[in-house]
Amino acid sequence: MAELPLQKLLVRVPDTASLVALRPACLLENGSPISPSPRLSSMAAANASVWSVDGALLALMGAGVVTVYDTNTEEQVARLEAPGVMAAAFSPRGTYLATFQRTRPDAGNTEKNLKLWDWRAGQPAMALFQKVFSRDAWPSLQLLPDESLALHVVTNAINVYNLRDFAAGVLKKLALKGVGGCAVSPAAGAPTLAAFVPEAKGAPGYVGVWRLDQLAPGGEPPPPVARRTFFRATSVTLAWNAGGTALLATTASETDATNQSYYGEQKLHFLAADGSLDCLVPVPKEGPIHDVQWAPSGEYFVTVAGFMPAKSTIFTAACKPHYDLGSGPHNMARWSPQGRFLAIAGFGNLPGDVALYDRKADGKFKPMGSARVENGVTLDWAPDGRHFVTATVAPRLRVDNGFHLYRYDGAHLHGERYEVLLEVAWRPAPPSTFPERPPSPRAAANGAAGRPAAPPVVAQRPQGYVPPSRRGNPDSSASSVFSLAYDPADSRGRLGGPSLRSLPPGAAPPDTNGAVGEPAGQDGGGARASNGHSAASAAGATAGAAEHGAGGCNGAAAEAPAAGADAAGDAAKRARALQKKLRQIAGLRERAAAGEKLGAEQREKLAAEAGLLAELRELGVRD
Repeated sequence: MAELPLQKLLVRVPDTASLVALRPACLLENGSPISPSPRLSSMAAANASVWSVDGALLALMGAGVVTVYDTNTEEQVARLEAPGVMAAAFSPRGTYLATFQRTRPDAGNTEKNLKLWDWRAGQPAMALFQKVFSRDAWPSLQLLPDESLALHVVTNAINVYNLRDFAAGVLKKLALKGVGGCAVSPAAGAPTLAAFVPEAKGAPGYVGVWRLDQLAPGGEPPPPVARRTFFRATSVTLAWNAGGTALLATTASETDATNQSYYGEQKLHFLAADGSLDCLVPVPKEGPIHDVQWAPSGEYFVTVAGFMPAKSTIFTAACKPHYDLGSGPHNMARWSPQGRFLAIAGFGNLPGDVALYDRKADGKFKPMGSARVENGVTLDWAPDGRHFVTATVAPRLRVDNGFHLYRYDGAHLHGERYEVLLEVAWRPAPPSTFPERPPSPRAAANGAAGRPAAPPVVAQRPQGYVPPSRRGNPDSSASSVFSLAYDPADSRGRLGGPSLRSLPPGAAPPDTNGAVGEPAGQDGGGARASNGHSAASAAGATAGAAEHGAGGCNGAAAEAPAAGADAAGDAAKRARALQKKLRQIAGLRERAAAGEKLGAEQREKLAAEAGLLAELRELGVRD
């Protein structure tokens, strides 16, 4: 077998950032026990880091400067003076480096704190003023794939600049009152952008798609190529697929209209870039959208959604449900760089189970292993797609800091502990560096190298919580059960079924093997099932109502809880509510550790954590 290219890990601790090289022989399925080579480079202390898309460059931020390193020679190639730098990002081809810096209190808008550096020359190619910074909306300057134009969101408009003639000022603009963010399509060819406008004065919010070559210098917006409207959305995350043919918009509001979630509510919307389809993605289970990830090829996307245990579902690039991966204690999905393998994990306040799948040529997703990662925070696939690293890092967690290296089937290869670990990340590689490879026959046979895959985490049906008034009653075993890992209505396998558009209004599709119908072109989601466990046959039981999803839901009524299960159902509902509050508290703790000042109400929520944990334990649920 040909020698594998060298792979490197960035390991960042408070006093230094280092590149750790892993010897290729150690990464083979039948290789010797893992043993990282000595650290090749110990760099200066850094508050944050950012890679170029191809992994050839690494920028470290700290002490008022940004240093750029060539990751092949591991030599410093640039040093940029940037006092108060808060964030950085490389352009698509690595030609430029964008930075955002804090301004002096007395500087006003005269200090240009948003810069696009020609880092080789050591000078800004363009500099602008930006008052507000949001990590969710970073990078604030978005460049086209060919780096010819730069886009910047300002009040009520998106400005477009020619990078080859920045001194000429704004080349053209898209005037959108209240615009809240944008995302440039990664596809080459006709440049396209998506933008979000929140609701205002009774008018719904919307996401639109525009062609940049149709914009005029005056800013009068042309009709969007695609558009989807919705209510109850204070923020949106926009995600293009690799080919720029489809867009996913995850909307979020701070409150839940159904009063079931402590964390507000989320909806997932789909838009075809050519305007041929826009719809609400028919996630088959009621509850929050935990994670959404496009496959690297852009042919599929995966959703992890619903009240715990959350359901993971594969959709095609045409927004058709394709495969049901079942339910479990999960809130994260990660594709390998080649898109062959998929990891579904549950980190944060979840137990740390990782389920691993192999995408077959016939479209099936076959389970191939699992792992248990205690106190896991991050999961990152190696560029070769054969390994992944998990880490427990500060400030998210201050205990058990370290990282662990796993094989694609869940076999544990190596681990290192640190007193304080801030970041672990693979150096990216161009897509052609590592070809797609199927699972090794030796790995499928539980590892001929003597390192068997981790035993799968089997979701056993637990004994449900029984209220004191019903203990000792033999009929109590018939009560409904709540578990992070078990869903009595669960189903797995390939999805299919009749189109919802072919059904009469309000009719539910026939019950098939986890079938979920075609998405309805409206907001409001699918039908709701008892105790937050939405059976696949109940999903999408609505016909199209208001155009573009601004109207209500004509879906079928929710199923009533089973007779005699009211008390256990109440306990399950209470447990879900407690777990959602704990997840929000974990997020508040992380924000506080990052230096954000919390309000009085947020501090009260932090102080209530111990009581919530105690109540959860009284319900017999692992916290």
